[in-house]
Amino acid sequence: MKLKSFYKQMDELTASKTPYLFIIDFEKSNPLIIKLADLSNPSPLVKYSFPSITNVQEQPVLLNYGGNQSEEFFKTSPISFEVYNQKFELAQKMMKQLKVDVINLTIPTPIELTNPDLNVIFNTAQAKYKVLLEDKFVCCSPEIFVRISADGLISTYPMKGIIDANIPNAQELIIQSPKEQREHQTTVNLVMQELSIVADEVETARFRYLDRLTTSNKDLYQVSSEVVGKLKAEYHSSFSRLFDKLLPAGSILGSPRNEALKVIECSEGYSRGYYTGICGIFDGQTLDSCVLIRIIEKEGEQSFYKSGGGITLQSNAKSEYEEIKNKIYVPVA
Repeated sequence: MKLKSFYKQMDELTASKTPYLFIIDFEKSNPLIIKLADLSNPSPLVKYSFPSITNVQEQPVLLNYGGNQSEEFFKTSPISFEVYNQKFELAQKMMKQLKVDVINLTIPTPIELTNPDLNVIFNTAQAKYKVLLEDKFVCCSPEIFVRISADGLISTYPMKGIIDANIPNAQELIIQSPKEQREHQTTVNLVMQELSIVADEVETARFRYLDRLTTSNKDLYQVSSEVVGKLKAEYHSSFSRLFDKLLPAGSILGSPRNEALKVIECSEGYSRGYYTGICGIFDGQTLDSCVLIRIIEKEGEQSFYKSGGGITLQSNAKSEYEEIKNKIYVPVA
């Protein structure tokens, strides 16, 4: 679907208070919008499980874990540190030239699926947001993009900073790290600036709080913040204008926005596709959406697990490389 047609249909459905699901990829080249009524059949094009709404029956856990092994789902073939470091050094060189504070540098890791049916991962994973686009991708995302209440309150929850929970004093290490503080503060500042385009009275309701995540590899601590505002009147019935202003999401892009995008395009060397796009649901009154991270995408016969992390000029390449590998997991109970 062309982006213009997508936006037109989004506003028409919003105005008529017709519930719908939408997906916007990172490059905005393959957006998708479907009425929720059309996703209620036994084999829908999109399966979804959001905090307050789903179109699937609760499924039994399909796999028996013998120690949190990601190999239950797939085998990975990560790029070497040397290859990653080339991307990292190019990114930092451009960041210095373009005066960029932070970017989200990502890579696609080739994987060999134990079972090519993505339903296995969708049914087994435990995540705040789960999305399955038939034979395209499965996503198990912990990250909220924006939520809009019926009375026009808009909130967003940028995530930036992750650490192995089994490291001694892990919580103190990540909260007190000057590098992590700068990176997170820069991302929150960017998100506040962008939210101020579509909302008034924007403020940080919570700053750098921790969530503990259980994964197929290990337990992790994830750092997030909560930014809130009051949606401006002109966006209440024109969500297309809102998402056109806010995408790509600041937490997976960088700051300043336009310069960060140039660095990403030159240093990453691949198309992100659905990864770091968004998926959302309008239920007729409220809207909830997530960032498409923790995602496995199929591209022909090959599958990729795409992951990334924020880098600054103070970042250490080896640490960032390890963080990207740490994010290759399936969240399990």
